[in-house]
This record gives sequence, C-alpha cells and structure tokens, in this order.
Amino acid sequence: MTNKLPPVSPVYRSTLIYALASVFVFFTVYLLLILLALALIVVLGYGAVKILSLHGGYITLVIALGMFGTGLLVFYFLIKFIFSRRQDNGRHLLEISRAQQPKLFGIIDEMVKETGVQAPKKVFLSHEVNACVSYNSLFWSMFLPVRKNLTIGMGLINTVTTGELKTVLAHEFGHFLQKSMKIGGYINQAEKIIFDTVYNNAEFENSVKNSSGHWAFLIFSSVAMLVINIFRFILKTVSEFLFRHHASLRREMEFHADAVATYVTNPGEQISSLMRLELSEDALTRAFLFYTESKTAYLPENLYDNQTALMRILSDTNNYPYKNGFPVIESHDISRYKKSRIEIEDPWTFHPETGARVERIAKNPTINRPENTAPARDLILGFSETCRVLTRKFLTLQSVKNTGEEIDNETFVKLYGEKFPVSQASLLFNGYYDVHHPVLEDLDLLIQEPLDACHHGFFNDQKITLMYEKAGLESDLSTLQYLKANPKAVKNFRYNGSLYKAREAGILIPRFTKDLEGVKEKVRENDSNIFSYFYHKANDTDKDLLKKRYAEFAVLDREYDMFQNSVNHFIPHLQFMTTTLSFEEIRKHRATLLRHEKPFKKVLTQFIEESGYRDLLSIEDKELLKDFIASEYIYFNNDRYYEAEVNAVFTVVNAYQEMINKTYTAGKEALLDCQAGIVKAS
Repeated sequence: MTNKLPPVSPVYRSTLIYALASVFVFFTVYLLLILLALALIVVLGYGAVKILSLHGGYITLVIALGMFGTGLLVFYFLIKFIFSRRQDNGRHLLEISRAQQPKLFGIIDEMVKETGVQAPKKVFLSHEVNACVSYNSLFWSMFLPVRKNLTIGMGLINTVTTGELKTVLAHEFGHFLQKSMKIGGYINQAEKIIFDTVYNNAEFENSVKNSSGHWAFLIFSSVAMLVINIFRFILKTVSEFLFRHHASLRREMEFHADAVATYVTNPGEQISSLMRLELSEDALTRAFLFYTESKTAYLPENLYDNQTALMRILSDTNNYPYKNGFPVIESHDISRYKKSRIEIEDPWTFHPETGARVERIAKNPTINRPENTAPARDLILGFSETCRVLTRKFLTLQSVKNTGEEIDNETFVKLYGEKFPVSQASLLFNGYYDVHHPVLEDLDLLIQEPLDACHHGFFNDQKITLMYEKAGLESDLSTLQYLKANPKAVKNFRYNGSLYKAREAGILIPRFTKDLEGVKEKVRENDSNIFSYFYHKANDTDKDLLKKRYAEFAVLDREYDMFQNSVNHFIPHLQFMTTTLSFEEIRKHRATLLRHEKPFKKVLTQFIEESGYRDLLSIEDKELLKDFIASEYIYFNNDRYYEAEVNAVFTVVNAYQEMINKTYTAGKEALLDCQAGIVKAS
C-alpha cells in the first residue's frame, strides 16, 4: 500500500464546507416545511373540531373534513417521494465475479493495494465508455456506512491499454478514499425530494383536480395547491443553491481522484486515456446511431467491434497516429478545434474540462509506474461473447426491437461507408474545407496573378488552425453580443486570464470584430492563392470548369441566407397547427398564416425559376414546390382541419429546407471535386 497519497487541496476543503452547508440548509428548510405542514394539520384539525362542536350538520361536516384534508394534502405533497418507485434495476449491467474474470480482478486488487482502499463490494460491466463508483442509495445510507460498487464500461476496456485502464481504476479508487462521497447520499435523497415536489407533480395535481367534483373539495384543494406552490417555490430556490455547491465539490473531487491516480500509476498513460475518451465515445455513439437510423433494418452482432472500426476511420480522417493498437491524441489536436478566447464556467457541470485536468495531471507528483501497453480487452475472458451480451443488454435498455438483420463487423463497415462516405476531398485538403466555404468574387483579377507552379502550404496545419480561429472568433462575438443584450445571463467571464463582468462584454466587441476581420483577410488571401494555383495548374478544359464552379458556388452562398431566412420566418406561423387551441384562436392564426403565405410563395418562385439553385434541383423537387405555389389551401374550416392540406404544407417546408442545404453542399462538393481532379491529373 502506498503511504503518501496526495492530500486534499485547500480549495477542496473550502468547497466541501460550502457543500455541507448547502446540504444542511436544504434539509433544515425541508424539515421546517414539514413542521409547518404538521402545524397546518393541527391548526386546521383544531378548527374543524371547533366548527363541529359549535354546530353539527352536513355543511359543517363537509367544511371540517375539507379543512383537515387541506392539511393532510400539503403534508402528503412533502413526503410523497417516499412512496415513489424508481425504475433502476441495473438490467443494463453485467455482474462479474473473481472466478469468471480473474485477470481483471487481479488488476483491481493491484489498484486496491496501491490506494489502500476497501475492495468494491460488487463489480459490474456496462456498455459505456466510462467507469464509476456507486452504491445503493437507500434512505439509511445517509446514516450507515455502505460498501461501494465498481462499474467498468466495455466501451472503455475496448479502447485502452492495460496501463491506461489501471489509471482509470486508480482514479475511481481515489473516489473510494474521499469521505466527501458520503455527501452524495444526502444529495441523492435531496434529488428524490426535489424531483417529486418541484417537478414530478402532473399525476398528483390531476388526482387532486379529478378526485371529486364536490364544491367544498374544489375550494379546499385550491387552497392546498396555493400553499403547495409556495412550498414548491421555496424548495426550488434552495435546490439551486444545493446543486451549485455540490457541482463545485464534485469538480474538486475529480481533481483529487486524478492526483491519486497520477501518484500510483503512470501519468503519461493517464493523459493518453483521458485524451482518447471523447473519440471512443464518439465512435460508440456513431455505431449505435447507424442502427437506429436504419430503423432497425440492421442489428449489431458486436457493437464494440463496430466501435473499434469507427475509431480507425475517424482517426484516419483526423490524421491521428496509432501506437500500441490505439490512436494517439495530443493536446494540440484538441486545442486545434477549440479556439474560443471567452471562458464562461458552467457552475452546474460535475466534471472539469479535459484541458484543465491534463494540466493538473502534468504537475501532480508521481511514482511513475512502468507502462503496460497490452490491450485491456485481453483481461476479459470470453471477450467477444461478453461484448455480444452487453450489446444485447444495451439494445434492450434503448428499447431497440429485435427485428432487424444481425450483421457482422465487416458488413457494418461496408454499409457505414456507403451511408457516410469519407470525403476524399476532405482528406486531400487536410480538412481545410470542413468548416470553411470558399467564396471568391472577381475571379478574372485573380487569374492575372499566377503563382509559381509549386504547393505553397495552402492546406498545412497552420492554415487549418486559421479556419478554427475564425470559427472561434465568430462564436466569441456571438457570445459577447448575447451577454451585452443579456447582462444578467452570467455573472462573470474570462478573457486572456482577466475576469470581466457580463455587463462589460460590449467593451470587447470592437476588439474581437477587428481580430475577426484580420483573420478573414488572411483566409481570403489564402483562398485567392488556392484558386490561382489550381487555375494555372489546370488544362484549358479544367480552367473553364474550375472558374465555373467557383462562380456557381459564390451565387449559392450569396443567396443562401435569403432562402434560409424565408423558411425560418414562415415556420413559426405553422406552429399553431401542432397545439390544442380554441376554434377562435385557430382562425386568428390561420388568417396570419395566409397573409405570410403569399410572400413565402413569391420566394419559392424565385428559388425554382431565377436563383442559382434552380439548375441543381430535381424535376420532382420543382414539381412539389410548383404545386404548393399554385395551391389555395385554407387549412381549417367548419371547425376542423383539412388534414391533407396541413400535411402538404409541412411536407413542402421540410423538403424546401432540405433542398437548400443539399444543393448548397452539392455545389461546394462539385468545386472541391474539380480541384481534386486537377491534382490527380497533374
């Protein structure tokens, strides 16, 4: 056992104190509300008895029962969480024993010894790309010691080395060490109370409203609901205070658990597993979505084989190198895509950002154990069969019907490639155009400025970074403009390490606008050089085609916002048909819709007859829009909707929006394919 494990930090201690205080405040307020409810029962009960003693009769009996029932109703509202049932039976988990998985338990024993924690009571496998500590959160767990369970995701085991898995387990056992985990039991009970008092009230309110039509019951239940709504508001206010401080504590708990893992394992393996986590999750999610989007035409034989295959495809797309059978993702690979300069801390998130964790890990003290590069999947006896079992459990959990054709991994890769083909242009141009649209005007001027017949690094990493810097500045400007318009949305934000009040956002807007224009100018210069380079590299036929493709795409881009805005402005006028309204309200909304339908049809006419999109539309698309333009729908008459007309307008709107985006994308791909063809021909 290691004797010098990292202690908790001063920040950890302070957040723990605040979290404990928030728990105390919540349960104190809740107890006071319980006492108030009991006092209400006593007072109303006493009043009921006095009324009956003064005059016995049917009316007084009804009033007395109503008064007493009001108190009971308020009290039941506060304690009804005790009677609720949670559908969490762990059916998605697979419990394993030492006899079944001796190698995995050997690693667990090793990490238990290193950290000096009590061994987990039970060990489970799940479908996730994750590992976690849990325990049965019963009411008595707030007061009695409980043994913790360990859950390890197969999506994690499948995508890490044995050494990396050790770091993850050491992190989880770092949580075992934290006495502050006990607070989680209190928070869990608080969540049950909050869920069933603040949010889960539809069934309760309907029962109160519909239990009896008696006038007295309606009066007293209304009084009870008034008191209940006051109590609900109080609990909601206190719960926000509780969850905010618990989130702060959880973030510090993550940092401390990281420090424990760094000390007893290898920090390089800890960082590499953490950096790969997002890619692993993305690959597993994409694999699952492939099957759901097939509308259960296909089912996975082994979802984790699919995850491995997609990790390879995604890694190749992003130029991630492979080492020890797994992709290697460096800090610059992640920061390459995240160029925001504005930092707004999310006070509700439980996990710190990956970048912040990596920075801490690099500074943490460590024994620096040797690496173990063997795949973690080798620890699981009967790995493939276990993966198939967890695949079936996951599909059951997600309510995926067992009606499709079960396909092996080779078939999956083939079908996935057909459905989501990898853009060869994206690979050829290093992803330069993934978030960038090459729009150029005055092509004739660019033709007069030939470049040397060599590649000028148009698509190198520096230029790719420029693309994401542009996207980051655009996002930051949008954020600053929002904060300027809504200064109370957040309290503070950071820029370049300095703290700013939300109301100061307007000060930075000119600076960001200037920086964005500077970046855009660099991008325009690079785009101009790219066009000139390819134009002078091409033969005469390709010269004309390239110029044509750039000109066509410039038109598509120039008109895109107009057509997109037309549908964005029209859709809100259709929303009334998706809700229940009175006939009079429907008629008012219909009149507004018919007024806005005329200018919308005018834009549609321009779209299919005059725009740059017209020649790229299919005959079927044009006919669909023409039929709608010629229609004279009224949608609603004689107190009923005309279902065919309602369906028709929604069909047109959805198809029109798809036409805009599909045609725009097709125009861009045609341009890039033309450039790619010039490269291949040279």
